Amino acid sequence: MNKKFYIYIRSMKFPPYNYLLVLTFLFYSTLGLAYDKDMKVADLTANAEVSLLTVGRADHEIWQNFGHTAIRVKDSILGWDLVYNYGTFNFGEPDFLMKFIRGKLMYYESIDSFGEFEQMYREENRWIREQELNLTQEQKQLLFERLTINAREENKYYKYDFLFDNCSTRPRNIILSLFKKIEFAKDADDEASFRDLIDRNVHNEWLDLGMDILIGLPTDKEAGYGRTFLPDELMEFCDSAVVDGKPLVSSNQLILDTIPEYTSKRIITPGLVFWLLFLVILVLQIKFSFFSRFKIIPVVWFTLLGLLGWLFLFMWLGTDHHSTKWNLNILWAMPLNIPFFFFALKKSISKPILTFIKIYRIVLICLLLGWCLNPQTYHNAVIPLICISIFFTSLFLQVPTKEDFKKRLFN
Repeated sequence: MNKKFYIYIRSMKFPPYNYLLVLTFLFYSTLGLAYDKDMKVADLTANAEVSLLTVGRADHEIWQNFGHTAIRVKDSILGWDLVYNYGTFNFGEPDFLMKFIRGKLMYYESIDSFGEFEQMYREENRWIREQELNLTQEQKQLLFERLTINAREENKYYKYDFLFDNCSTRPRNIILSLFKKIEFAKDADDEASFRDLIDRNVHNEWLDLGMDILIGLPTDKEAGYGRTFLPDELMEFCDSAVVDGKPLVSSNQLILDTIPEYTSKRIITPGLVFWLLFLVILVLQIKFSFFSRFKIIPVVWFTLLGLLGWLFLFMWLGTDHHSTKWNLNILWAMPLNIPFFFFALKKSISKPILTFIKIYRIVLICLLLGWCLNPQTYHNAVIPLICISIFFTSLFLQVPTKEDFKKRLFN
């Protein structure tokens, strides 16, 4: 066994009886690698069981909101109880944060003992359901070989994609590749969009707002079969699937339950905060003409929206995330606010700047009037933000007089 594997095993907190299990497995794997990269994977016995593990969602961390999927291979004769996990990444990787933001972070398949896997989710208070797969001995062996070979250093890395290549779609693809004919029942969620499915799993409304404004048009498509990018959707899909004339799943049982936790309902929501902000701005202007006298505040407002717009543009053009492409939120968080509104503080605003402000206001009004007709679904908390923006743009434009209307009509 090489030093890298030894250090890795020593760093893992396995119960004593699991050391032998993992060391035995790695012995077979590394022994073959020393002579032949394409060595034959050890044969499973007739007692082997293969199952799909689904872990429930949680709200403690962002990545826990969508659950998790893994594949379990258990062979009581060989003493193996292994979990193959495609959702692993390395926090210590150089430029981790930038790679994560740009969608260039490499995820990889890892192998854990089931005891360690279960203990981790017990500590996080998340349920685990196990679906035993209805496979022939040949199919179990083939799946085991593919999982084992894919876990080797030269094969295990892949570029993660939230919707189309993740810890749920990889197990789905490798399991379904064993069969020639796949049928599954229609589901109500087939007609849901990717955005609907994401919203359903994010219970924190501030986080939901953040995700909603960062993702674009691709997530508004009907998910269909693609709904299985979510672990619990994949579990439901597998329960109804018929493969080569037989049910894919022979049993589905809860093997780890959660302990009920008290969660207080959040009263301060984005919608409430932004509507209150709009009312305060309206009152200050009506009673004191506050923002007409201090136009620096509207300029700061549009600068913040401009920064947000440039972020949307970066996530669209500067990253590999498919879900952040074609983000129409840039219509209200206009990137061109920077630098155009910097020139709006002058006593005499130039004609090009005024033209931009007029066009921007028209776009904002059209967004509100055509709210339900827009191809992209906006978060409802965006409505007061648009209202504030329409109000602030009006401060930079003259109110038309009767003479102005006459000139437009008769000249």
